[in-house]
Amino acid sequence: IRANDIVADYVAAARDGTELAEGYGAEEKHQFDALTSGDPDLGSESMEEFDIDFVPVMVTIAGAEDELAAEPFDLAVLDDSFEAPPLSPETGHWTIRFTPHSELYARANDPLLLLRELATLGDVEVNARVDEVPALADFEPFGVYCAWEITLRSETATEATIAEVFEFVEGNCDLSIERGLVPSAEDMLDRTMEETAPSPAELIETAEVAPGAEAAPVLSFAELAESMKPALKAAAPVMPAPLKPSATASEEPEGDNDRRSGPEDRRNGVQSIRVDLDKIDRVVNMVGELVITQSMLTQQMDETLRARYQELVRGLEVLAQTTRGLQDSVMSIRAQPVKTVFSRMPRLVRELTAKTGKKIRLETIGENTEIDKTIIEQLSDPLTHMIRNSADHGIESTEKRVAAGKAEGGVIRLSAEQAGGNILIAVEDDGGGINRERVLQVARERGVVGPEQQLSDEQIDQLIFAPGFSTAAEVSDISGRGVGMDVVLSNIKKIGGSVHVKSWTGKGTRMTLRLPLTLAVLDVMLVKVAGSPYVIPLSSIVETIQCARANFSRMPTGAQVLQVRGEYVQVVDLATRFAMGTEIERDNRFVVLCEAEGGVKVALIVDDIIGQQQVVIKSLEENFQSIEGIAGGTIL
Repeated sequence: IRANDIVADYVAAARDGTELAEGYGAEEKHQFDALTSGDPDLGSESMEEFDIDFVPVMVTIAGAEDELAAEPFDLAVLDDSFEAPPLSPETGHWTIRFTPHSELYARANDPLLLLRELATLGDVEVNARVDEVPALADFEPFGVYCAWEITLRSETATEATIAEVFEFVEGNCDLSIERGLVPSAEDMLDRTMEETAPSPAELIETAEVAPGAEAAPVLSFAELAESMKPALKAAAPVMPAPLKPSATASEEPEGDNDRRSGPEDRRNGVQSIRVDLDKIDRVVNMVGELVITQSMLTQQMDETLRARYQELVRGLEVLAQTTRGLQDSVMSIRAQPVKTVFSRMPRLVRELTAKTGKKIRLETIGENTEIDKTIIEQLSDPLTHMIRNSADHGIESTEKRVAAGKAEGGVIRLSAEQAGGNILIAVEDDGGGINRERVLQVARERGVVGPEQQLSDEQIDQLIFAPGFSTAAEVSDISGRGVGMDVVLSNIKKIGGSVHVKSWTGKGTRMTLRLPLTLAVLDVMLVKVAGSPYVIPLSSIVETIQCARANFSRMPTGAQVLQVRGEYVQVVDLATRFAMGTEIERDNRFVVLCEAEGGVKVALIVDDIIGQQQVVIKSLEENFQSIEGIAGGTIL
C-alpha cells in the first residue's frame, strides 16, 4: 500500500514538474529487495511481522504444446461411466477438426458432451489445439482459443453419422470431417517419445536461482497437469448461461466515470456501457424540471376543470406515475453502494493503530447500502474525522482496557442502513465514552458555555461539534489541531443531513449520520403558513392533527408543548417563528408532528395542509443566502 502511494507521488511530481526528496521511497525499495532475494538479513524489523505460510514454486511452460500433443485427452478421466465399445484390429478411421465459435458457448453448448457423443461411434483420440492461446495480458476471458483434432476408429461410422453429432452446433463452429488411415500404435509411441518436452532435471539446470536463495522446485507443465487431474475430475463442467442483451449506465466510484462489464456481470446476464457522469447529471436535472412541470399542471386543475375534463385528469395522473418511474430509474443509475467509501477506512484504522499504539479492529456492516453519488462524495471527510475521533479519544489504551475488564483490542463498528427516505451511517466504538466533565471544562475555558450555564448530558455531547473544539492534551497529526468534528457537522448539513451523538460512560460512543437518499427529487407535504406555501419532507412527518383535537400544555417557563400518547413535544408556531401574521383561528389550524435527528420530535403549527407532491429542492445558500430555519427552495 505504501509503495502504491510512492508511485502516485512520483506520477504527481512528473505531472506538476516538481522534485521529490532524494532517496524518496528508498526504505520501501530496500524491503522489496529483501522479499525478492529471500535474504532475511537485508530486511528491516517490520518484515518479521509477516507470518505467511507460502513457498514459491517455479513453473515453466517451455515445451508445453509438445507435452499437450503427446498426452491425448482421456475422456474416461472425466467420465468413469463411459465405456468405449470393443474395436476390431483392422478398421478405417476419420479425422475430425472441430473449432467452436463464441456463439456456441453463449447458447450453453458444451464441447465435452459432443466429444462424448462422438465416442459412442467408436474409439476416439482427442488432441486439444491450444497454439493460439495469447499471453496472459492479452487474454480475453470469454475469447475462444481452443480447437480439437479427433481421430475416430469405427467400422460403422459414416460422414453423415459423424455430422449428425454436431448438427445442433452447425453454424456456430468450423467443422471438417476427412477419411484417413490409422497409424500403428508403435508409430504413435515413437512420435510421442520424439516430441516429449525437456525433463524436469534439464529444466532445473537451466532455471536461474537468486544468489543466497535456495532453488525453488521446478515443475514441468505435464507434471502440473497430472497433479491437477483429481481436481478436474471432481469438478463438473459448468457453462455460462446465454447472455441476455441489456444495457445499464453505471459508473466507477474512484474518479473513473464509467465501468467495464466484468466476468461477474456477464455471468449474471448483465452488460454495462460507459456513460459520462455529466450526461447522467443532465438527465437528472431534466427529470427535476419534468417533476416541476407536472406539479404545475396538477396545481392548475381546480374542481371545475376536473369535472369538465376527466380525460385530461386521467392523462395527468398517468403523467405523474410515469414521471415517478422515470425519476426512480434515474436515481438508481446514480445510486452507488457505500462500500466505495467504507473500503478506504481499513487502511486508516491500520495507520491509526500504528500511531496510537492501541489495538483496534474495524467492523463494517451494510456495505451494499446504496446512496446517491453526490452524497457519497461528501462522506469521506466526515467518516475519516469520526473514526479518528473514536481511535484517539474513544478507544482506551491496552492497559486501561485490561484494568476495566475489557478485551485488549478495541472495536470500531462502521454501519449503514436505509430507514425510510434516509440513510443512517453510524460509527460506534466500545471505548470509554465521552468524558463529559472534561468536555464541559474545556468548553467553559474557551467561552463556548457560560460559567453558570447548566447543560444536560445530551447537550454536553453535542459540544464536541463546536468549531475549533478539542479536548486533546497534545497537538498531533491525529487530533488537537482544532479541525475535526465541526468539519463533520458542516459537511453533513451541506447535504441536508444531521449528526447525533449518544455516549455511555465506560462502554462506548455512537455517532449517527442521518442523510437523505438523494438530493434531486423529494417527496414532501405542502402546507400553507400566513398565505405562503412551505414544504416539509414526507420522511420526517410522523402524523398530522387538527389543533382543535390536539392536547396542548404549557411548561413553567411559558413554553408550549403538545402531549401525544404520554410524550411531551416542543411546539413551534411557524407563523410566529417567521414573524408573519395569520388570521386563521387556532382551532382551524393544523399540527404537523415531525421527527428530527436522534428521534427528537417537534410539533409544527401550520394554517392549512394542501397535500403531498414531489419537488426539486435547490440550495438557497448557493443561489441567494443562508436563512435560518429554511433548508432550501423549490418551484411549485
